[in-house]
Amino acid sequence: MLCCTEEKIHSTDVSIQLENLTQTSISSNIEKRCFLASWIKDNITKKECCFYVEDAREGICKCGYPKTKHCDEAIKPEDYVGEQWDKDRHVREMPTDAFGDISFGGLGQKTGKYVRVSSDTCESLCYKLMTEQWKLRSPNLLISVTGGAKNFYMKNHLKDKFRRGLIKVAQTTGAWILTGGTHAGVMKHVGMAVRDYSLSSGLMEGQIVVIGVAPWGVIHNSDSLIHPEGCFPAHYSLDEGRLSCLDINHTHFLLVDDGTHGHYGVEIELRTCLERHISQQSLGNKESGVKIPVVCVVLNGGPGTLNTIYNSVLNNTPCVMLEGSGRVADVIAQVAALPVSKVTLLLISKLLKRFFVQEYKSFTEVQVIEWTKKIQDIIRMPHLLTVFRIDEDKNCDVDVAILQALLKASRSDEHAGRQSWKRQLELAVAWNRVDIAQSEIFTEESQWTVLSKGSKDQPCSDDDPTALAGRDLFLWAVVQNNRALAEIGWEQCRDCIAAALAASKILRKLAQESGEDDSEEAEEMRELANHYEKQAIGVFSECHSWDAQRAQRLLIRVSPSWGRSTCLWLALKADDKSFVAHSGVQALLTQIWCGELSVENPHWKILLCMIFFPLIYTGFLIFRRDEDIQREKEREKQPQLAADTVFAGNSDAKIKRHLRVPLQKSELKPLNCSSRLMSFFTSPQVKFYWNIASYFGFLWLFAVVLMIDFQKYPSWRELLLYVWLTSLVCEEVRQLYHDFDGSGFQKKAKMYIKDLWNILDVLSITLFICGVVCRLQASRTVLYVGKVLLCIDFIIFSLRLMAIFTISRNLGPKIIIVRRMMMDLFFFMFLLSIWVVAYGVAKQGIMIENEERLNWIVRGAVYDPYLIIFGNFPTNIDNTQFDQSSCSVNGTDPLMPKCPVLNSDNLPMFPEWLTIIMLCVYLLFANILLLNLLIAIFNYTFQEVQDNSDTIWKFQRYELIKEYHSRPALPPPFILLSHLILFIRGVLLRYPSDRHIHFRQKLEKAEEEELLSWEAYMKDNYLASTRQDQSQSMEHRIQDTAENVGAMSELLEREQEMVSATMAKRLTKLEEQVSESAKALRWIIDALKSQGCKSKMQPPLMTGLEMKTSVHPAGKSSDRDDGESSGQDTDDESAPHTFARQLQYPGSNVKRFPVPEEKVSWEVNFTPYLPPVYNPQESSDSDTSVLDKYRNPEGRTGIRGKGTLKSLGPNHILHPIFTRWRDAERKVLEFFSVCKDVEKSVALPGGPAEPDEPLPQTLERILGKKLHDKTKSELKAGEQVYKGYVDDSRNTDNAWLETTIITLHCDKHTSLMAELNCIVESSASSDQPFKWWEVSNTACVCPYQREALRDVAQLHNVHF
Repeated sequence: MLCCTEEKIHSTDVSIQLENLTQTSISSNIEKRCFLASWIKDNITKKECCFYVEDAREGICKCGYPKTKHCDEAIKPEDYVGEQWDKDRHVREMPTDAFGDISFGGLGQKTGKYVRVSSDTCESLCYKLMTEQWKLRSPNLLISVTGGAKNFYMKNHLKDKFRRGLIKVAQTTGAWILTGGTHAGVMKHVGMAVRDYSLSSGLMEGQIVVIGVAPWGVIHNSDSLIHPEGCFPAHYSLDEGRLSCLDINHTHFLLVDDGTHGHYGVEIELRTCLERHISQQSLGNKESGVKIPVVCVVLNGGPGTLNTIYNSVLNNTPCVMLEGSGRVADVIAQVAALPVSKVTLLLISKLLKRFFVQEYKSFTEVQVIEWTKKIQDIIRMPHLLTVFRIDEDKNCDVDVAILQALLKASRSDEHAGRQSWKRQLELAVAWNRVDIAQSEIFTEESQWTVLSKGSKDQPCSDDDPTALAGRDLFLWAVVQNNRALAEIGWEQCRDCIAAALAASKILRKLAQESGEDDSEEAEEMRELANHYEKQAIGVFSECHSWDAQRAQRLLIRVSPSWGRSTCLWLALKADDKSFVAHSGVQALLTQIWCGELSVENPHWKILLCMIFFPLIYTGFLIFRRDEDIQREKEREKQPQLAADTVFAGNSDAKIKRHLRVPLQKSELKPLNCSSRLMSFFTSPQVKFYWNIASYFGFLWLFAVVLMIDFQKYPSWRELLLYVWLTSLVCEEVRQLYHDFDGSGFQKKAKMYIKDLWNILDVLSITLFICGVVCRLQASRTVLYVGKVLLCIDFIIFSLRLMAIFTISRNLGPKIIIVRRMMMDLFFFMFLLSIWVVAYGVAKQGIMIENEERLNWIVRGAVYDPYLIIFGNFPTNIDNTQFDQSSCSVNGTDPLMPKCPVLNSDNLPMFPEWLTIIMLCVYLLFANILLLNLLIAIFNYTFQEVQDNSDTIWKFQRYELIKEYHSRPALPPPFILLSHLILFIRGVLLRYPSDRHIHFRQKLEKAEEEELLSWEAYMKDNYLASTRQDQSQSMEHRIQDTAENVGAMSELLEREQEMVSATMAKRLTKLEEQVSESAKALRWIIDALKSQGCKSKMQPPLMTGLEMKTSVHPAGKSSDRDDGESSGQDTDDESAPHTFARQLQYPGSNVKRFPVPEEKVSWEVNFTPYLPPVYNPQESSDSDTSVLDKYRNPEGRTGIRGKGTLKSLGPNHILHPIFTRWRDAERKVLEFFSVCKDVEKSVALPGGPAEPDEPLPQTLERILGKKLHDKTKSELKAGEQVYKGYVDDSRNTDNAWLETTIITLHCDKHTSLMAELNCIVESSASSDQPFKWWEVSNTACVCPYQREALRDVAQLHNVHF
């Protein structure tokens, strides 16, 4: 009962804690919601009608809402009696009543956030709501998706590319996606893309931010969203049959309310302002000055979409058209690559009819003209227009097109100057898109510029800077995992084997540190690392096949370009087992292993000479020096044999004597006796054999001491054992401090600890010292403990013996297999322990009651179940075999187990049937299942290691060879003498350590150059043979055939296009000649009529030509046909004015009549042309007869009147350009300018002036009368840069600007220069200060002033 009570109390405490946590969470959420509701009520408003006026429909107000949706004050107004309903007057703003969380029903229960906002809401307030209240991170990119608002068909391939690319760019860059928010058209496609991403990633609340900006007045079921205090959440049901439903896959909604119902497009203005506001926010680091980029993605779309594209282009927002999505997107995609002069009314009409089909019939002529004009303006800025076309070869998605469009717009910024490349790089870093940086930023010149700069910043080296640049390019490409560029860089590296091995090492390290072994990126890095290992093997094989000795020198040569490392060291650090297992590398290791002895000596000869060393003087053993001498003799005999063969038939002894090739005496001399002895005993192979013998002796002595001679006081054998161990300790210390590779003590210590055999050495020595300390104590108990420790230590020393056999070709791989199986056994024992403990504890608890002896508890719960696995069948689980004499009833006998609980018959009470079933199940799983599993694991490990055992063994034998190469010649315990000599030489006498020339060899510069040249030649041979093998493969042949077929089809298409283009030019020329003939005939008829000649017959009609006559203000008449040819401009004609035809007249709400490119000229008939008249102040200038007296010399502008200009006709302005040299070298030219801080631009000083006036009067107010008069006289000596018409947005059909620009260069010491400098200093604090600005393309001035500055730069021979 007590236990149950404690459990109930504990359960109650947990419930109270959970309840407190739940209450805390709920209260926190309530506080957040209250704060959000308070903030929205104070800042966000809606619009509602305050004056009910019934429409033609019964019970419906002019605002579109029914009578029941109006308040009582609106139904019976007192303030608006007798007034007509006006949207601007009778719609008022009120605190919003629809905000909070929106929950969509159905699978997944997706939740978003929404708010109803007034159409007049400040865009900064909306952005603040999203970032501060909704806690959205500021975007790195804003993607505005626009297009068809109704459902439309799109090909599956294009649909998949759009959805995949949109999500990829949003996910990788941290972008916001902005749409119309409804469940139809392009918005539905965006929602489906987000849905697919959420399902594939397993996230119900996606990481993609999709914001819908929708009109409140057309939203279906909007009543469910209304609540004065906010809805958390509002349950919104989706009606698939209605086009105005909100899309379920959007995350946030801005529902724009203008007080009306059923009107589309009311959200466009707020959405445009919001996009502009976001584009003005800083991206990431505010100090960088880079703003959040905005891109417009267009699918399908109608006239409204065309307006959106047009406004986006005017705001310098790049647009991406998806060709194949239909309607407007396809129309623009078809003409995007054409010159503006080719985009005619007739062409646009054909495209509209083709892509709009039935809708085209409802288009008016004026609408087609307006759309043609907008499309011309759009394609006039190609840097802001990108067309995405499905290309099977490139196989790129929409994300690449979007990011390329942004970078293309950034590159084309003519005011960016040198900051453009830096801004693009910052964007790529913010987007985390290395692929875009590779393909769009680090291209050609920029790559080599960066590499050259990097090479200059590096420390001076003997290497060629070009080679360093190639190496840096190779390393950069390897780190970026760019295989193609890395391959090019590797081919340019001189030290190609070391470069390939270094790349392999870097890639394996990057794959290891990626943290995800199975990730796609890590797998690609490993694959690329294996590729470079194969490249290194291929080049080294080519070298080894030509000259084995040279190839071995390549392995041990110190490479300054790669951190003064060697190829062999790089291969070992890169874990390139296949390279190390190469026969050439193994030959080098075997040669180092044998030392000065020949590798041909059998083992038994070496062992025999170790016992009877005088045999080395008898020629019993072969030394490498003897082989070299014999090889040199054979080389000398070859020329002699060749000469004897040539003169074999000539009997003239004199000729033979004079022409015989002279013999070259060999410089190699045989080894003397001392050298032979020293070379024999310093051979790593001989050292190894002596150390094996020494180690067996140590173990024999250790075993004798433990079993025979372990006395109370150490005997002479035990003291000898201590000395022997001391020599082993000294050797381990020497290995720890011996810096073989010159890598430093810290790195050497880490490498020492990582080796398993070194760990065993440290453990065995530490345990031996502990055993000796305990053994030397007076207490017999402690003495015995010391002996036990030493016995255990003997086991470890014996296991250490396995390391000796790693050099053996047969035993070495087996030791590797044993090590792998030990790891498998460790994990298996963990699995087996679960079954052992589970069965043992259950059996012990059922049979024995309250056993208190710990040793018998462990025996019953662990030891006995473990022995059962090996066949020790238990007898205590069966009552028939129970013997009470074999156990203790109360557990009082420490040597006997406790008896089970007995009944009145002195028989065990435990259920016999249960224990037998448990034993059977345990044996089934432990003995049969788990043991067979262990056998299967061992078999798999054996097969896996056996297949690669030879390679692994060859790789691991290096460490043993390196160890015995640097080991002293004497074996333990005599090695103490060598340690003493090393201590005296290194510590006391400070002699430098010996260099291991067999592993590291620094060559002379000339010798190194020769070796690297030979390596480069071998690399070329290898690459040539590789390419030849690839070219002969079937796959390569098929690819070549496909490329040839593609090239042939491309040539045929190009030839067909050339024929078509030639035919089109001929037809165009013929049409022009017919047109000129028609005009000549017309002129003849008019001339004859003016002379009074009359004809009895009517003049014939010109087929296909509609002749119209337009009268010039000067009285001249001109005619031109209105056919298609009227839109074709000849090459020598200049483009018509563009700024003067902008649809929106600046500083007003007046819109121009659209004037397409081919209708600008007054000579071209344009019947529908009905431009509005705009005069800000009513005057007689609006009279048609007055306006007809003046006509813009450059053609139509789309608006009549004088506009904002001063007068009709030409309005003259004058701009003086004062220039000076900034520096004495005359490299930087500057001009006197006026700064406009608001627009962040500059302008030339000047103003309105009469045609003959030398200087505008407006400058007198700025310069002062004295300086004004002085400047006026100085300008007479100036040079006129330009005089004539100005393409300005204020121009009209009847009023236009004409300018005169004069340049005057000021010398540094003139009084004019001094006074201009004073004006610059005095105006520094004003709103529009004067400054000296560099004459370059970075100057942000209007277009005609830019051209004037370009001419000024040419006058002074300065780069613009």
